[in-house]
Amino acid sequence: MKSELRAKQQRIAGYAAPIRAVAGNLPIAATTAIKITRALIRNGPSNQIAPYTGGTWGGPIPAGAPPRVRAYDPPRRDQGGDPLGLRRVGQELDRWFASTIGTRQVDDAVGTLDYDEAHAMTLPNTHPYRLDHTDEIAAEAISHGAGNCGYIASTAFSLLRHAGTNPIDLILILPHSGPRAFRNHTVAVLGIPDVVGNQKEPPFEQWADTAVLADAWVDEMSVPASLLAERWPRDTYRYLSYCRVRPGGE
Repeated sequence: MKSELRAKQQRIAGYAAPIRAVAGNLPIAATTAIKITRALIRNGPSNQIAPYTGGTWGGPIPAGAPPRVRAYDPPRRDQGGDPLGLRRVGQELDRWFASTIGTRQVDDAVGTLDYDEAHAMTLPNTHPYRLDHTDEIAAEAISHGAGNCGYIASTAFSLLRHAGTNPIDLILILPHSGPRAFRNHTVAVLGIPDVVGNQKEPPFEQWADTAVLADAWVDEMSVPASLLAERWPRDTYRYLSYCRVRPGGE
């Protein structure tokens, strides 16, 4: 292992320390990973823009809204000083601008990594080549404090991996057909068992009711994996496991 990668993994393991005590409780481990991810990716996602409360990353999703729609929290009457919420809109624009710059820096850094994607796709999703590349991506996202859903999910996955949580998968959500731009997502999933069938595309019915999501891009805490089918319908999207830590660990 290269010393640079080892140093990055040691830093991730340090950030993951709060998860270790709860690593066996998957919903709590997922929530803890989300909170840490949101703290480390301080500028939030670059592929979302909405007037969050105080310009911070987070906020509730309206019931029935698409995954990319975030709630606008109107100012409380006792706040004063910003009756139309304009200051918070400005803060959100500042956050989004900083995140856009940071995400481009992550893109550039990831582009310089010694990584053969064609080779990676021939390997099992449990192979260290895939797992270590995810750590590399997470380290860059943390360094620049920004990212898109893929970088954010990679961060949560790597935190969980180095906290000893298992099983965990980094799930790519891709459309069955048509363009992928703005029609894809990535999420860390905890609790997918060794399935009957293709472990790189684990049948949803074998884990929908038992696994949990650590989707820091969307949620402030863990949610049941069954919600994936509501957010990304199965007749339109495939759920592919890019990398995985099996039950019992690596």
